[in-house]
Amino acid sequence: MSTHTGTPGFGLIGDLVKLQLGRNPHATALQFGQHKLTWRKLDSHIRRAATGLRAAMVRPGDRIGVLSPNHPACIEAVFAAALTGTTVMLVNWWLPEEQIAALLREAEVKVMFVATELAEMFERIRPELEDLDSVVIIGRPAGDPYATDDYELWLETHETGEGMYEAAQFHPSADDPVVQVHERDGKNLALSHRTLQLTIAAEPPAVGESKIVSEPLFRVQGISAALHGLREGMHTILVHSEPAPGA
Repeated sequence: MSTHTGTPGFGLIGDLVKLQLGRNPHATALQFGQHKLTWRKLDSHIRRAATGLRAAMVRPGDRIGVLSPNHPACIEAVFAAALTGTTVMLVNWWLPEEQIAALLREAEVKVMFVATELAEMFERIRPELEDLDSVVIIGRPAGDPYATDDYELWLETHETGEGMYEAAQFHPSADDPVVQVHERDGKNLALSHRTLQLTIAAEPPAVGESKIVSEPLFRVQGISAALHGLREGMHTILVHSEPAPGA
């Protein structure tokens, strides 16, 4: 059952987490496989990601990139971008690598978050990205139980105190772009806070206590479904999506 009481289509994306955090901080917000994040933990990750972007000298108006199948890091990057006045590109990892390189190069992406299963491919295109300052790998390499998750370590290294958190925030307007997605027709769409809120509001009414999101987050349908689940205070489950024929 929905717990949302705000006016759809207005406000900043970050308000979605703040609303639920004040209601039930210990409930599960996001799940990926066996990995679960409570609202309090999700908020902590978002704060750390925002301060991490500031520490990486990312400025309002810059773009960061996420090259990953559905994963909580994709969602956390969206909220961190919303806080810092940047735009996160949720890159279509189904594209040929030369197209991925061209998109990232044209966008002058400063920081990349890359899933471990895509790291080898990304290393091949990295020399072409002259504006790229840093890369953070998401997840542990398969078959190595002793390997570390660079993304988790990156989050842990950044301060979450109120002073650092306030310094990281840009306080964007509702019409500032926050996320870029890639649609089936090949178009890249930049969505503002307002547009994304309206898209979320157009989602079908919430049913039950959980919501499964299998559509890739780099599509409007995928990211709006995930954010809708969070807005409604649902247990939102991210499912890995394999490339569809003709995608």
